[in-house]
Amino acid sequence: MSPTPNSLAARLRQVRLTRRADVTPRKAATWDLVKVALLSPMITVIVIAVIIGIIRLLAGDGLSGLGSAVAAGWLAVNQVPVTIGGITLGILPLLPTLLAAAGTAKVVAEGASTARELPDLIGIVGAALGGSMLVTTLSLAVIADGSAVTPIGQPDSLQAFGYTLLVQGAAVLVGVAIPSLKPILAEFAVPATERVGARGGLIAFGLLAAGGAVAVFVGLVTHWGAMKAMIADGNTVDGYLGLTVLSVLYLPNMIVGATAISTGASAQLGTTILDAFDVARGEVPPLPVVAALPETSIGSLGALFFLVPLIAGAFLGWYCRSDDPVRHLRAIGIGAAVAAALMVTVAWVSGGRLGELGHSGVNVPTTGVFTFAWLALGGALVVAVLWLADGGLTGRRRAADEIGDDLDDWFDVPASTSDDAPDAGDASDDVVPDVAERKAADDDAALSDDTSTPGPDATDAPGFGADPPTETNPGKH
Repeated sequence: MSPTPNSLAARLRQVRLTRRADVTPRKAATWDLVKVALLSPMITVIVIAVIIGIIRLLAGDGLSGLGSAVAAGWLAVNQVPVTIGGITLGILPLLPTLLAAAGTAKVVAEGASTARELPDLIGIVGAALGGSMLVTTLSLAVIADGSAVTPIGQPDSLQAFGYTLLVQGAAVLVGVAIPSLKPILAEFAVPATERVGARGGLIAFGLLAAGGAVAVFVGLVTHWGAMKAMIADGNTVDGYLGLTVLSVLYLPNMIVGATAISTGASAQLGTTILDAFDVARGEVPPLPVVAALPETSIGSLGALFFLVPLIAGAFLGWYCRSDDPVRHLRAIGIGAAVAAALMVTVAWVSGGRLGELGHSGVNVPTTGVFTFAWLALGGALVVAVLWLADGGLTGRRRAADEIGDDLDDWFDVPASTSDDAPDAGDASDDVVPDVAERKAADDDAALSDDTSTPGPDATDAPGFGADPPTETNPGKH
């Protein structure tokens, strides 16, 4: 008696499950943990040492005190306030922090991609954080040892460890999420609304930052002469180079400030306070990038700033579009909350004490509230337009009956099971394939090549290679 299609499919399925069960998860080797722990911190320290060494040699100061300067540079990269000559510098450049965090996230992502069990993943996270904390400990010791011969003051140890843990912890979290987020979302069956909303919030935050970057660029072009005059104050080649490098390093801080202003918040730099409509000019740090600040109020033209968050909110509303207005609004709310949380984080990190000029930065709570409000407003306008364009409530119901829900159909996320849906386990395997799933698919293909060709009935059967139907499947009667 020839085998039936269902029995052949069941046998193939059983072989695949058996092979998958026999695969031993790869454990992180000692060298892998050492690489995760020290690769990114060591590269960061080496780059800092090279840059500081070049600047010192160009200035003719020699390499004395290089160790303390490099240690202070590592702390500054992790946003730890640094005291030089009795003046505390709390507002530190964001660009080195972003680059170092990106390096940590990349190394952790490579290590996390090899982990197949939770203990392995915990080991990778612990190694990454432990390596950064070790370098911070050594930096504090080096600064303390050279405090008698260098103007660099001893930072607060608790503050140094806290900021390092915050910056590196965020980078490690991103690194773990890169290879593990989709399986985690599938495991906990996170609905499409949350997935699409969070993804849209990330994109909306990127649009906000892009708008802030455009505003800073326009300011630099408009005040190009003033910027050149400030660079000329460096007098020598190393002075020109130092001012230019510092301006580039502080450019993300300026972009964050411009982004916050576009939401309606106020910003302070030195003793200068400004918002979208008014400027109270005062003393500012002598950096060429500061020339982007307006000298006087731009009046009603400041309302153009508000187009940035409004456009970002409209894009969020379009990205999260759904045939169910309630789910649409919920996704927009989640996206707006994600973007506001990111805005609050970067606004807080980019601010701080600027020596004798006092605190500089933006109003963090106001920035978060205004960001959420603008994005929610723009998204809600899109919801209203789509709802009215489709004939209101009646048209929405008709569209939902005809084409389903866009949140599930457009963004490749698992939909909730229905009477006609296939088995939930197979659906999750198709939506979120991981390395093991792809390997299993290759094994199935190889097995199909090695097995004899089934008869015509078997090859034509629609269930070939899939799970056999069971009596408990609600889609089969």
